[in-house]
Amino acid sequence: MSKVLSKAKLHFAEISNKGMESFEVPEWDTTVYWKVGGLNFASQSAVIELQNAGKSADALVEMLLIRALDENGNKMFSKMEKPVLMNQVDPNVILKIVTAMGESDKVAEANGGDPVGNSKRTQSSGSSSSSQKS
Repeated sequence: MSKVLSKAKLHFAEISNKGMESFEVPEWDTTVYWKVGGLNFASQSAVIELQNAGKSADALVEMLLIRALDENGNKMFSKMEKPVLMNQVDPNVILKIVTAMGESDKVAEANGGDPVGNSKRTQSSGSSSSSQKS
């Protein structure tokens, strides 16, 4: 494994372990928890595909399935429960929960898109690998 890839993995591990946030859901008489920080592409791919296909409701429920945890950090819902969430649960409550998850991600990324504040944009004085035509 390359040195850069090792460092990239360490960085992701760091931003993926920022603790848990929670959102009180009085309609369900429960609190929904989720991990703050990075979701890997493997986890996000289903949500991205649904959004790109114009299936926003499915994408919201998928995000809930991926991220919603109980107080012990266990998955709150199984993939088998998606049809129930899609058809028999108040969509406004799901929207509130997923919105709270997104807001906590925005707070975590307040340092210029880098949750841990380590990335810096630099400009190379050497030649660029991309060319521009005038």
